[in-house]
Amino acid sequence: MVAQSAAEVIVVDFSCPEAAGDWVASNFVSARVVSVEGQKHFSNWKARNAGAAIATSEVLVFVDADTVLADGAIDRLAERLPDGVYGYFDRETSKAFNQGGPVLGANQLKGFHVVPAEAFGRVGGYDEVLEGYAAGADTDLEERLLMIGLVKHVLDPLLIESVINHDAASRTEHHSQSIGMSYGAGLLYRAAKRVLLRAGGHSELPLPTRQQLYDAARRAVSALGSERDRVSLDLKLGREPVLMPRQLGYERGSQTVSLRVELSLQDKLTDLPE
Repeated sequence: MVAQSAAEVIVVDFSCPEAAGDWVASNFVSARVVSVEGQKHFSNWKARNAGAAIATSEVLVFVDADTVLADGAIDRLAERLPDGVYGYFDRETSKAFNQGGPVLGANQLKGFHVVPAEAFGRVGGYDEVLEGYAAGADTDLEERLLMIGLVKHVLDPLLIESVINHDAASRTEHHSQSIGMSYGAGLLYRAAKRVLLRAGGHSELPLPTRQQLYDAARRAVSALGSERDRVSLDLKLGREPVLMPRQLGYERGSQTVSLRVELSLQDKLTDLPE
Protein backbone atom coordinates (compact mmCIF):
# COMPACT_ATOMS: atom_id res chain seq x y z
CA MET A 1 0.00 0.00 0.00
CA VAL A 2 2.75 2.47 0.85
CA ALA A 3 4.38 1.75 -2.51
CA GLN A 4 1.35 3.19 -4.32
CA SER A 5 2.13 6.67 -5.61
CA ALA A 6 0.03 9.64 -4.49
CA ALA A 7 -1.81 7.54 -1.92
CA GLU A 8 -2.49 8.43 1.71
CA VAL A 9 -2.24 5.17 3.68
CA ILE A 10 -4.24 4.98 6.91
CA VAL A 11 -4.03 1.87 9.09
CA VAL A 12 -6.57 1.39 11.88
CA ASP A 13 -5.49 -0.58 14.94
CA PHE A 14 -8.80 -1.54 16.54
CA SER A 15 -7.49 -2.68 19.94
CA CYS A 16 -5.39 -5.33 18.21
CA PRO A 17 -4.00 -7.79 20.81
CA GLU A 18 -0.83 -8.10 18.69
CA ALA A 19 -0.29 -4.30 18.65
CA ALA A 20 -0.45 -4.12 14.86
CA GLY A 21 -0.47 -0.32 14.96
CA ASP A 22 2.86 -0.17 16.79
CA TRP A 23 4.39 -2.52 14.21
CA VAL A 24 3.15 -0.38 11.33
CA ALA A 25 4.39 2.83 12.97
CA SER A 26 7.84 1.31 13.46
CA ASN A 27 8.21 -0.17 9.99
CA PHE A 28 6.23 2.18 7.72
CA VAL A 29 6.69 5.74 8.93
CA SER A 30 4.77 7.19 5.97
CA ALA A 31 1.56 5.43 7.03
CA ARG A 32 -0.84 7.17 9.39
CA VAL A 33 -1.95 4.96 12.28
CA VAL A 34 -5.30 5.40 14.01
CA SER A 35 -5.55 3.58 17.35
CA VAL A 36 -8.98 2.72 18.73
CA GLU A 37 -8.35 1.50 22.26
CA GLY A 38 -10.38 -0.28 24.90
CA GLN A 39 -12.47 -2.43 22.55
CA LYS A 40 -13.20 -6.01 23.57
CA HIS A 41 -14.56 -7.11 20.17
CA PHE A 42 -13.64 -6.17 16.62
CA SER A 43 -15.88 -3.98 14.46
CA ASN A 44 -14.77 -3.62 10.86
CA TRP A 45 -17.28 -0.80 10.42
CA LYS A 46 -16.21 1.30 13.40
CA ALA A 47 -12.61 0.79 12.34
CA ARG A 48 -13.29 1.95 8.79
CA ASN A 49 -15.22 4.99 9.97
CA ALA A 50 -12.34 5.91 12.29
CA GLY A 51 -9.90 5.77 9.39
CA ALA A 52 -12.17 7.72 7.06
CA ALA A 53 -12.58 10.44 9.69
CA ILE A 54 -8.95 11.55 9.29
CA ALA A 55 -8.60 10.97 5.55
CA THR A 56 -7.92 14.03 3.38
CA SER A 57 -8.40 12.49 -0.07
CA GLU A 58 -11.43 13.10 -2.26
CA VAL A 59 -11.79 9.35 -2.78
CA LEU A 60 -11.68 6.65 -0.09
CA VAL A 61 -10.39 3.15 -0.85
CA PHE A 62 -11.26 0.59 1.83
CA VAL A 63 -8.96 -2.43 1.75
CA ASP A 64 -9.01 -5.40 4.16
CA ALA A 65 -5.76 -6.56 5.73
CA ASP A 66 -5.67 -9.77 3.66
CA THR A 67 -5.73 -7.95 0.31
CA VAL A 68 -2.51 -7.15 -1.58
CA LEU A 69 -2.80 -4.37 -4.16
CA ALA A 70 -1.13 -4.69 -7.54
CA ASP A 71 1.58 -2.22 -8.50
CA GLY A 72 0.03 1.02 -9.71
CA ALA A 73 -3.48 0.08 -8.56
CA ILE A 74 -4.27 3.48 -7.08
CA ASP A 75 -2.98 5.29 -10.18
CA ARG A 76 -5.25 3.17 -12.37
CA LEU A 77 -8.20 3.89 -10.08
CA ALA A 78 -7.52 7.62 -10.26
CA GLU A 79 -7.33 7.50 -14.06
CA ARG A 80 -10.31 5.27 -14.80
CA LEU A 81 -12.91 5.71 -12.07
CA PRO A 82 -15.91 7.56 -13.56
CA ASP A 83 -17.62 10.39 -11.71
CA GLY A 84 -20.74 9.66 -9.68
CA VAL A 85 -19.98 6.01 -8.93
CA TYR A 86 -18.79 3.76 -6.14
CA GLY A 87 -16.44 0.92 -6.96
CA TYR A 88 -16.73 -2.68 -5.83
CA PHE A 89 -15.66 -6.19 -6.89
CA ASP A 90 -18.32 -8.57 -8.10
CA ARG A 91 -18.77 -12.02 -6.60
CA GLU A 92 -17.04 -13.75 -9.49
CA THR A 93 -13.85 -11.82 -8.79
CA SER A 94 -13.98 -12.78 -5.11
CA LYS A 95 -14.44 -16.42 -6.05
CA ALA A 96 -11.48 -16.26 -8.41
CA PHE A 97 -9.19 -15.10 -5.62
CA ASN A 98 -10.45 -17.76 -3.19
CA GLN A 99 -7.84 -20.36 -4.05
CA GLY A 100 -9.09 -23.42 -2.21
CA GLY A 101 -9.97 -21.43 0.88
CA PRO A 102 -13.07 -21.71 3.11
CA VAL A 103 -16.58 -20.99 1.83
CA LEU A 104 -16.48 -17.65 3.63
CA GLY A 105 -13.60 -16.70 1.36
CA ALA A 106 -16.02 -16.39 -1.55
CA ASN A 107 -16.92 -12.97 -0.17
CA GLN A 108 -13.42 -11.89 0.78
CA LEU A 109 -13.36 -8.89 -1.60
CA LYS A 110 -16.91 -7.86 -0.69
CA GLY A 111 -15.60 -5.16 1.63
CA PHE A 112 -13.30 -3.56 -0.97
CA HIS A 113 -14.97 -0.21 -1.61
CA VAL A 114 -13.95 2.85 -3.57
CA VAL A 115 -16.19 5.71 -2.48
CA PRO A 116 -16.14 9.49 -3.02
CA ALA A 117 -15.45 11.00 0.41
CA GLU A 118 -18.29 13.50 0.04
CA ALA A 119 -20.83 10.76 -0.65
CA PHE A 120 -19.46 8.61 2.18
CA GLY A 121 -19.96 11.50 4.59
CA ARG A 122 -23.40 12.31 3.22
CA VAL A 123 -24.76 8.85 4.01
CA GLY A 124 -23.03 8.74 7.40
CA GLY A 125 -20.42 6.09 6.58
CA TYR A 126 -20.75 2.46 7.59
CA ASP A 127 -23.56 1.55 9.98
CA GLU A 128 -21.77 0.88 13.27
CA VAL A 129 -24.66 -0.85 15.05
CA LEU A 130 -24.17 -4.01 12.97
CA GLU A 131 -22.08 -6.62 14.78
CA GLY A 132 -20.23 -9.73 13.71
CA TYR A 133 -18.43 -10.95 10.61
CA ALA A 134 -21.53 -11.62 8.50
CA ALA A 135 -23.75 -8.67 9.46
CA GLY A 136 -23.57 -7.06 6.01
CA ALA A 137 -22.63 -3.43 6.71
CA ASP A 138 -20.77 -3.41 3.38
CA THR A 139 -24.01 -4.26 1.55
CA ASP A 140 -25.88 -1.72 3.67
CA LEU A 141 -23.46 1.04 2.63
CA GLU A 142 -23.86 0.15 -1.04
CA GLU A 143 -27.65 0.31 -0.78
CA ARG A 144 -27.53 3.77 0.79
CA LEU A 145 -25.06 5.05 -1.79
CA LEU A 146 -27.52 3.97 -4.48
CA MET A 147 -30.28 5.88 -2.65
CA ILE A 148 -28.38 9.17 -3.02
CA GLY A 149 -27.82 8.62 -6.73
CA LEU A 150 -24.42 6.94 -7.05
CA VAL A 151 -24.05 4.18 -9.64
CA LYS A 152 -22.41 0.79 -9.21
CA HIS A 153 -19.06 0.38 -10.93
CA VAL A 154 -17.42 -3.06 -11.12
CA LEU A 155 -13.69 -2.79 -10.50
CA ASP A 156 -10.97 -4.38 -12.62
CA PRO A 157 -9.63 -7.60 -11.00
CA LEU A 158 -6.13 -6.54 -12.11
CA LEU A 159 -6.14 -4.00 -9.26
CA ILE A 160 -5.51 -6.94 -6.91
CA GLU A 161 -2.25 -8.87 -6.90
CA SER A 162 -3.37 -11.53 -4.44
CA VAL A 163 -5.45 -12.31 -1.39
CA ILE A 164 -3.86 -13.98 1.64
CA ASN A 165 -5.89 -17.11 2.30
CA HIS A 166 -6.79 -17.84 5.92
CA ASP A 167 -9.28 -20.01 7.74
CA ALA A 168 -12.73 -19.13 9.05
CA ALA A 169 -11.55 -19.16 12.66
CA SER A 170 -9.10 -16.33 12.07
CA ARG A 171 -11.82 -14.30 10.35
CA THR A 172 -14.24 -14.53 13.26
CA GLU A 173 -11.99 -14.89 16.30
CA HIS A 174 -12.51 -11.40 17.73
CA HIS A 175 -16.15 -10.81 16.78
CA SER A 176 -18.88 -10.65 19.41
CA GLN A 177 -21.55 -12.51 17.42
CA SER A 178 -21.53 -15.95 15.85
CA ILE A 179 -21.75 -16.07 12.08
CA GLY A 180 -25.30 -17.43 12.18
CA MET A 181 -26.48 -14.69 14.55
CA SER A 182 -24.73 -11.83 12.77
CA TYR A 183 -25.99 -13.00 9.37
CA GLY A 184 -29.60 -13.57 10.46
CA ALA A 185 -29.90 -10.38 12.52
CA GLY A 186 -28.17 -8.32 9.86
CA LEU A 187 -30.42 -9.68 7.12
CA LEU A 188 -33.59 -8.88 9.08
CA TYR A 189 -32.34 -5.49 10.25
CA ARG A 190 -31.32 -4.37 6.78
CA ALA A 191 -34.64 -5.45 5.26
CA ALA A 192 -36.58 -3.39 7.80
CA LYS A 193 -34.18 -0.47 7.48
CA ARG A 194 -34.55 -0.34 3.69
CA VAL A 195 -38.32 0.00 4.01
CA LEU A 196 -38.02 2.79 6.57
CA LEU A 197 -35.42 4.69 4.54
CA ARG A 198 -37.44 4.52 1.34
CA ALA A 199 -40.65 5.49 3.11
CA GLY A 200 -39.02 8.53 4.69
CA GLY A 201 -36.78 9.49 1.77
CA HIS A 202 -33.66 9.42 3.97
CA SER A 203 -30.17 8.01 3.44
CA GLU A 204 -29.76 6.97 7.08
CA LEU A 205 -31.81 6.59 10.25
CA PRO A 206 -30.95 8.26 13.58
CA LEU A 207 -28.57 6.20 15.71
CA PRO A 208 -31.07 5.50 18.56
CA THR A 209 -33.60 4.23 16.02
CA ARG A 210 -31.02 1.98 14.38
CA GLN A 211 -29.88 0.58 17.70
CA GLN A 212 -33.43 -0.24 18.78
CA LEU A 213 -34.13 -1.81 15.40
CA TYR A 214 -30.99 -3.95 15.50
CA ASP A 215 -31.66 -5.07 19.08
CA ALA A 216 -35.15 -6.15 18.01
CA ALA A 217 -33.70 -8.04 15.03
CA ARG A 218 -31.26 -9.90 17.28
CA ARG A 219 -34.03 -10.86 19.68
CA ALA A 220 -36.11 -12.17 16.78
CA VAL A 221 -33.25 -14.32 15.48
CA SER A 222 -32.46 -15.57 18.99
CA ALA A 223 -36.05 -16.78 19.28
CA LEU A 224 -35.86 -18.90 16.13
CA GLY A 225 -36.97 -22.49 16.61
CA SER A 226 -35.13 -25.56 15.46
CA GLU A 227 -36.56 -25.20 11.94
CA ARG A 228 -34.71 -21.88 11.44
CA ASP A 229 -36.65 -21.23 8.25
CA ARG A 230 -38.56 -18.03 8.89
CA VAL A 231 -38.07 -14.94 11.03
CA SER A 232 -40.26 -11.87 11.43
CA LEU A 233 -40.03 -8.44 13.03
CA ASP A 234 -42.99 -6.27 14.03
CA LEU A 235 -42.35 -2.54 14.28
CA LYS A 236 -44.67 0.10 15.66
CA LEU A 237 -43.97 3.18 13.57
CA GLY A 238 -46.25 5.61 15.32
CA ARG A 239 -49.43 6.29 17.22
CA GLU A 240 -51.50 9.44 16.96
CA PRO A 241 -54.91 10.61 18.12
CA VAL A 242 -57.95 10.46 15.88
CA LEU A 243 -60.74 12.95 16.53
CA MET A 244 -64.02 11.13 15.97
CA PRO A 245 -67.47 12.75 15.77
CA ARG A 246 -69.22 12.64 19.10
CA GLN A 247 -72.46 11.62 17.40
CA LEU A 248 -70.83 8.24 16.81
CA GLY A 249 -70.45 7.82 20.54
CA TYR A 250 -66.66 8.36 20.75
CA GLU A 251 -64.84 10.95 22.82
CA ARG A 252 -61.43 10.15 21.38
CA GLY A 253 -59.51 7.48 19.48
CA SER A 254 -56.06 6.68 18.19
CA GLN A 255 -54.46 4.97 15.23
CA THR A 256 -51.28 2.93 15.13
CA VAL A 257 -49.11 2.43 12.07
CA SER A 258 -47.10 -0.81 12.13
CA LEU A 259 -44.68 -2.61 9.83
CA ARG A 260 -44.15 -6.37 9.73
CA VAL A 261 -41.00 -7.69 8.06
CA GLU A 262 -40.86 -11.42 7.46
CA LEU A 263 -37.97 -13.25 5.83
CA SER A 264 -37.65 -16.82 4.70
CA LEU A 265 -34.28 -18.19 5.83
CA GLN A 266 -34.72 -21.56 4.18
CA ASP A 267 -31.31 -22.78 2.99
CA LYS A 268 -29.66 -19.52 4.08
CA LEU A 269 -28.49 -20.52 7.55
CA THR A 270 -28.08 -24.24 6.97
CA ASP A 271 -24.37 -24.17 6.16
CA LEU A 272 -23.31 -21.35 8.47
CA PRO A 273 -21.34 -22.41 11.56
CA GLU A 274 -22.55 -21.20 14.93
